[in-house]
Amino acid sequence: MDRYETFATWIFIVFGALIIAGLMAFAITTADKPAFLFALASACAAFFLGFAVIFDQPRLYGLILFVSVALIAASITAIVT
Repeated sequence: MDRYETFATWIFIVFGALIIAGLMAFAITTADKPAFLFALASACAAFFLGFAVIFDQPRLYGLILFVSVALIAASITAIVT
């Protein structure tokens, strides 16, 4: 694997699996449906970050990263409120 594929793999593992799965697990245990759906949408967006890296699309990467972070913020806000 070259450098971009390795970076994309780490994006899948760290950002998608650990952070967002933790948000989804917390939303499930507290029975907070909107928070779970925001976290699930963020996980779907984060999944496509790896493809933006592999195909060398920095603007698309920035856009998807912004959407994913905004959905994470919405999930945390739904948990807090």
